[in-house]
Amino acid sequence: MDLTHETFVHPESIGQSEIEESKPEVSVEDGIVKVSRWMLNIKPLPFWDGLIGSDDPVDRWQICHFQATSNVHIDVGVAAAGTGAPEGDRFWGITGPVFDLITPETEHSRWYFWGMAFDFQQDDAALNERIRQGQQTIFAQDLEILEAQQRNLAGFPGRRLMNLDIDKGGLHSSRIIDQLCQQ
Repeated sequence: MDLTHETFVHPESIGQSEIEESKPEVSVEDGIVKVSRWMLNIKPLPFWDGLIGSDDPVDRWQICHFQATSNVHIDVGVAAAGTGAPEGDRFWGITGPVFDLITPETEHSRWYFWGMAFDFQQDDAALNERIRQGQQTIFAQDLEILEAQQRNLAGFPGRRLMNLDIDKGGLHSSRIIDQLCQQ
């Protein structure tokens, strides 16, 4: 639910300093956790390079939705800066929604299914392959971090975790899951 890690884990593809510099907005409504982050008038990042037709500044968004029990939909995209994307007009932009479905396997392991779609140049086989390969690389990097986190948690079971302001979306999601487990 927090994509700040992109700055550090994926600097060559989807990470950029503007992610950590922009504060996410968190809300919970009807059991759905929403984390929104907008980065306005910034340089386009390598993953989207050349897809909007120029190197001019863009408005970038990351809007994560968690719905119990284990579904996360991430609305990501870019639009030419100042063309109205933050107000809802994405005509001058491109969107690549990401879907994460997480299913417990054991107490300490999960099945993690993911996919990405896009709403532009869908008939371009080379672009489709570039995006597929890019997403595979990104999720392989995520897997490495998640597995390291799990080893750390298992190695120090009594350790108190530190939660930062950027963890609010994940904490709300965890509380919803905990409540469902108690019910």
